[in-house]
Amino acid sequence: MKCPVLSILNMKGGVGKTTISAHVIRVLYHKWQKKVLLVDLDAQFNLTQAVVKQSVYDGVLASGETVLAAFEPTPSNDFFKVKHSDQPPPKASELAITLRHIGRGDKARLDLIPGAFDLMKYSMIDDPAQLKMAAQHFARFISQTRDEYDLIVLDCNPSSSFVTKCALENSTNVLSPVRSDKFSILGVGMVDKLFDHLGVSVNHMILFNGVRRHAPRSQVETELRAHSKFGPKTLVSRLVTSKLLAAEPTYTGFATDMGGPYSGILRDEIGKISDEIAGKLGFKSS
Repeated sequence: MKCPVLSILNMKGGVGKTTISAHVIRVLYHKWQKKVLLVDLDAQFNLTQAVVKQSVYDGVLASGETVLAAFEPTPSNDFFKVKHSDQPPPKASELAITLRHIGRGDKARLDLIPGAFDLMKYSMIDDPAQLKMAAQHFARFISQTRDEYDLIVLDCNPSSSFVTKCALENSTNVLSPVRSDKFSILGVGMVDKLFDHLGVSVNHMILFNGVRRHAPRSQVETELRAHSKFGPKTLVSRLVTSKLLAAEPTYTGFATDMGGPYSGILRDEIGKISDEIAGKLGFKSS
């Protein structure tokens, strides 16, 4: 099976996109023993900040080994121009930081290509020819990376930006986290319209996030699950509200690696979500 490419996207922010990219995918890599690559495509690089220490990230910036290299050769010193080269993109393994691995990482590991504020440059460029070069470079990068990994996860910015367009054009699957409010549901509808505008065909999944463990379904959730189009795309599993998943300024890493009350329960619950996602991606139990 060709490596799936999963974009994490909702057109509304604050729905738990980075939480899913980091903590759910961390469990999926380990439980399913897969080589997984996280790609931080958000110029705010919250995913990178959540799991990579500042001292390590400073070294990444110094070497230029950020996600920008997936769009154009580095170093790129012009913020208003795309650097052109006939050379192929770098291998993902040359850019990635290995966050977790089993054994030597030959069988299973979790890698990250760090994000960078410099992705903002593509919002400043209005020359279609230059943007086309960047898009083609990224498409080649993803194509060759699908031979290196079992799963590629693209953590997207909640906007219809050039970078988001590139992500969707190279994705096989999209996962939209939602909360039980009408605004995040509207965001899902906007994502679906974006598929139509771009002419892309992807398998769309929807995951409810931020629900209370023993609370009944909200009216918003009930209506979405009954929706003729979005109901079948909504995962059975839900991600509960947990202090372990909240951003903690003094902690860098994965929520499921932390101890404390309910950590085991949370790990089991996330395991069920990861199993459902893995099944949608076509992974088979060994």
